[in-house]
Amino acid sequence: SDRPDGRADASPARLAQLIHSAMGKIGVSRAIVVGHSLAGALAVNLALDQGDFTSGLVLVSPVTHPWPGGVAWYYNLAATPVAGDIFARLFSLPLGLAGMNAGIANVFAPQLPPPDFASSTGVELVLRPASFMANSQDVAVMKAFVTAQSPRMKQIRVPTAIITGDSDGIVLANIHSDGSARDIPGATLTVLHGVGHSPHHADPDAVVSVIEAVADRVAAHQAVPDSATATSN
Repeated sequence: SDRPDGRADASPARLAQLIHSAMGKIGVSRAIVVGHSLAGALAVNLALDQGDFTSGLVLVSPVTHPWPGGVAWYYNLAATPVAGDIFARLFSLPLGLAGMNAGIANVFAPQLPPPDFASSTGVELVLRPASFMANSQDVAVMKAFVTAQSPRMKQIRVPTAIITGDSDGIVLANIHSDGSARDIPGATLTVLHGVGHSPHHADPDAVVSVIEAVADRVAAHQAVPDSATATSN
């Protein structure tokens, strides 16, 4: 995606503003927001700071809370001004291609990735220098962002559901998904046994069911004021 403000657009809050603005331009004024992985922090921010837009929230293996340790060294390096540009232009492509299959396997483990995943999604495009640096900036700012944002999650008032796998080795469910279920009032938590970081591939029907359940809760919530008004009249 374009970065109108460059490095400043790495903040999930800024990304949420851009998405909200884009949705408005195509006529979408209300939406159930679904966020997977890093986009979990962005989805939470939409619910917190764009409440008039977010009618419901679904978090799929989300990143939402601070975690022990940091991120891989190459993200921090690529996110560094000047040095990051040099690294991305000289090394991101050869190193990325060398580790691409292993990286894809980790995202789906313990399930196997779809055989055509890399080709059908164009995942190698992330290795372009500008894209690699942008992705690295997104990752590098994430821990500080969720550390500041997670205490606010108790303020979320829209119907919310979390779905995750208990074998996720990328984003630990006991920190992020459990934390989201604990901190967001009325949130539901669905844990898929033996599923890794990609529940939407491993069990798409379960993910769709969770989204539909949130949609039903949104519809019921929206019907309450109408019913109350009709009764009072």
